[in-house]
Amino acid sequence: MEVSFGGIIGLYSGMILGLFAWWFGRKQARKNRGLDELYFHIWQKARSYSWYVTLGTLYVLFSLILFGIEISAAIVLSILIIAHLGSWSIIGGVLSINMSNPDLLEPSRVKLGIIIIAVSIIVFTIISILTNNWKFLLFSILPNLIGVLIALTPNKNNSE
Repeated sequence: MEVSFGGIIGLYSGMILGLFAWWFGRKQARKNRGLDELYFHIWQKARSYSWYVTLGTLYVLFSLILFGIEISAAIVLSILIIAHLGSWSIIGGVLSINMSNPDLLEPSRVKLGIIIIAVSIIVFTIISILTNNWKFLLFSILPNLIGVLIALTPNKNNSE
């Protein structure tokens, strides 16, 4: 068994930097009185919705395995944690913007944006797994940006 020192450094430095960013963000929010009931409500809802995304990701991964595609445990766990934490942050951001923005976001546009993001990530992840080339995931950046723009753009008809 080979030891990947770059992987070990990346894994633990990512964890340390993530914990530091979380701590610093909470410290700044506490200083600006941002840790109120609305904050906790938004992030609880985001965590709840992200479990639905994680469940969908599990079904996609199980389907790939049923179709005979071999996926290592490390790749499966990486995809699951990216799907869960990524959807949690995106959904939390959308909910935070929607709650603090005077122009309400249209729920159908938000859902369309989230669907575009989820489908592009799933499709390009499957292509990356099938081709054994992770660079195909880079092609999902443009559809993800389009999905974010669609989701976060308020309806111009309602804002007038």
